[in-house]
Amino acid sequence: MARRPRRPEQSKFHTRLVLNQWMWSLFGFDTTDGYVEYNGRQRPVLEVFKDKFQVNAHTAEGLDPSDNTHQFLHAMLNRPEPISGMTEDELRQYDQNIVRHTMRLNETRRTRGQDEIRWKYFQYITLLFTEVFLDRFFRDPVRLRSELNSHIDVFNEARQDVDRIDLIDASGDASVQLNKLAFWSATGSGKTLLMHVNILQYQHYLDLHGKRRDLNRIILLTPNEGLSRQHLDEFQAAGIPAELFNKDGKGLFAGRNVEILDIHKLAEEGRQKTISVESFESNNLVLIDEGHRGASGGEDGVWMKFREALCESGFSFEYSATFGQAVRGSGPLQDLYAKAVLFDYSYRFFYGDGYGKDYHILNLDEETEQRKLEPYLTACLLAFFEQQRLFREGGEPLKPF
Repeated sequence: MARRPRRPEQSKFHTRLVLNQWMWSLFGFDTTDGYVEYNGRQRPVLEVFKDKFQVNAHTAEGLDPSDNTHQFLHAMLNRPEPISGMTEDELRQYDQNIVRHTMRLNETRRTRGQDEIRWKYFQYITLLFTEVFLDRFFRDPVRLRSELNSHIDVFNEARQDVDRIDLIDASGDASVQLNKLAFWSATGSGKTLLMHVNILQYQHYLDLHGKRRDLNRIILLTPNEGLSRQHLDEFQAAGIPAELFNKDGKGLFAGRNVEILDIHKLAEEGRQKTISVESFESNNLVLIDEGHRGASGGEDGVWMKFREALCESGFSFEYSATFGQAVRGSGPLQDLYAKAVLFDYSYRFFYGDGYGKDYHILNLDEETEQRKLEPYLTACLLAFFEQQRLFREGGEPLKPF
């Protein structure tokens, strides 16, 4: 009996980030899988960017005192090859926007005796990409959709069916179709600081286009109450008005303060401990911190429906270190986030830049460690899982341990 041919496997998710790839193309890096040929081999576009513009994890930070622009901007403008997708004036304007927002946050940090923010290169690129996207989104979303669809066409040409990305429907409302950005950022890479600036960036473009009054609320969704309180402290430290959402409050500051809400408190209909999604209306700026941690056991559909409803006529920024794991096995989620992840600084880049931590098993000799590494680490994961399970099922008596 003849064997059935094996179905082709889908490519790794990080090679399918069409929005990120399109953005890189504006900076002169034509890529349809996140890699470009450089010095005779395929390398991640982020690594090639660092080489070409001579920036790395530990240099070119801070402002040039002569003109109050970022050193990173000078590194990009001083290359012999021009940046094809935008003008120098546009780049300088984007940089000045970032400078202004950063100074706004640093004012509060100085009064609290905290170190001023000096962006790492990957944080600066994240903010620069956001400037480029928001500028085009507010100026001409239809043209932005067309440019992104053109890149998706090129992406799909050399792909098998299993890898192809759906085009954005040209008959739909482009402002609604493009109103979700996601940032794949490793834990420890400064997602919270980026979130604070993203709020200021979005507000700037609302003001620039006379749409500030259209915004209903600014809502931060978190996976649990502990993280909500942590965010509240961080907003206060940044001088950004924020509060934990109170369903019984009068909403005096609705739309002015960032309202922080645990995702588990959202429901179709409001009850004693939950809030109806409809009560928030739809023209909101929604910030989502590790949203997938709030969706488990088949709740992805409900979670996504809540998110869609909250920002249907507004905008959302989502931050996660685990997009790769979150979308695994889900075609619709992969398609959605392939068109939403604006910048990829997942752990592989974080570790490559020297920020990750290596391990060494002290009670095994080197030869045994090499032979037994996978079973040993698997056993460690199982032991950790068992600890978590026991704590979930009977946590209080176990707290002393």
